[in-house]
Amino acid sequence: MAHAGRPAADDLAPVVKLNWCASCGGGRNFGDQLGPILLRHYGIPVEWAKPAAAEIITVGSILSKVPGGWRGIVLGTGFIKRGMTKDLSHARVLAVRGVLTRRAANLPATVPLGDLGILVSDLPRDPAPSSGAIAVPHYVDHDLHARHPEARLVPITSDPAALLGPIASADLVYTSSLHALIAADALGVPAVLEPHPLVHGGLFKFQDYASAFGGRIRPGVAYASPRPEMMERQAELRRLVESLR
Repeated sequence: MAHAGRPAADDLAPVVKLNWCASCGGGRNFGDQLGPILLRHYGIPVEWAKPAAAEIITVGSILSKVPGGWRGIVLGTGFIKRGMTKDLSHARVLAVRGVLTRRAANLPATVPLGDLGILVSDLPRDPAPSSGAIAVPHYVDHDLHARHPEARLVPITSDPAALLGPIASADLVYTSSLHALIAADALGVPAVLEPHPLVHGGLFKFQDYASAFGGRIRPGVAYASPRPEMMERQAELRRLVESLR
């Protein structure tokens, strides 16, 4: 994967051009905010850029948005649905979300796996009392809480610290959001995926995520990645982020 012209970490500008979905969920969708939040947390200043102008892409199912032959850095992102592919032969691929994305992009098996969102465990979170089950629907899902009225409703468009607190203190998370499930998994809380037909991509991105841990997510069944594998993936992604500074 050594290609001339690919940016190295020390080639990045003082303020890194990062692409993320700045309009999803009115600009407040949890998963789409995580890219800039995580990089800034690790001391990397970022500004939003269009995909073609971005130096790096991270959290979100946005890999299909960069143009073919793009020369930026890929770190912990993936495709949103089956059938997508991209020429990343000129990119610096540090990690992709899972096995399904790695295969679709025709990347070697040596490329590390893991959604960068699993590093939410490093972010500050508001203290929250133990709350049993919580419901964190995708922003297009208006049905989830009605199916689980016993669960405390936590909007996915909440401030990230206010969302991570209840997730960390919950016993179980019901969700139709990929990054609510990822946050629960990263924090050691089992999550139940309840897919919603308006969430783009179906099960692909969820199975892509779980494939990084050798697992599979079954709708309606509590999911949790093995903790040793989670900690190993977190440590590897943390090292990759820190190598950009």
